[in-house]
Amino acid sequence: MRPAFEDALSDSPLDPANDDGRPMEMTGTIETPAPTMSAPTAPKDPLRAAASEELQRAIEQTSDRVERWMADQRRRLGIGIDAMVASLKEQRDTELSRIEEWKVAERERAERQLAQEKERFHGQLMEELIEFEHQLGERLREQEERLAKWWDEAEQLTKQRFADFGLSTSSGANDSPKA
Repeated sequence: MRPAFEDALSDSPLDPANDDGRPMEMTGTIETPAPTMSAPTAPKDPLRAAASEELQRAIEQTSDRVERWMADQRRRLGIGIDAMVASLKEQRDTELSRIEEWKVAERERAERQLAQEKERFHGQLMEELIEFEHQLGERLREQEERLAKWWDEAEQLTKQRFADFGLSTSSGANDSPKA
């Protein structure tokens, strides 16, 4: 009599000997180890054994191809990531240089604008100063005219007072500020 685990393995749906297309029904609950992809220990048919070996070789080749493909994909992914990082660094450097150029241009523009504003402000102040000097000149001329009028009135009053007292003003008449 065979042990129960061998019966379970030989009747397994993964067993190449069980190829009638329908799953095997198992009675009872027997714990079995996970099936491996190794060839059965005792092949029942040499043709099936050859097919099983061919299948095993195909599985190994496929496994090798999948591993090579995965290694190639990892390598390509690494190269792609490296290229992307290099591209991002290049873009960053380009953007930094553009920002630096913009800062220089903006600084120059601001300095030109400030110089123009200073010139305009200086011109405006000079206009106001010239206008003030002109107004001051007008006021001084008006004041001089008033002072000349007051001086003439003061001379007239002085002459009249001296005449009222009977004194002569001949010596004081030549001391006029008009001369």
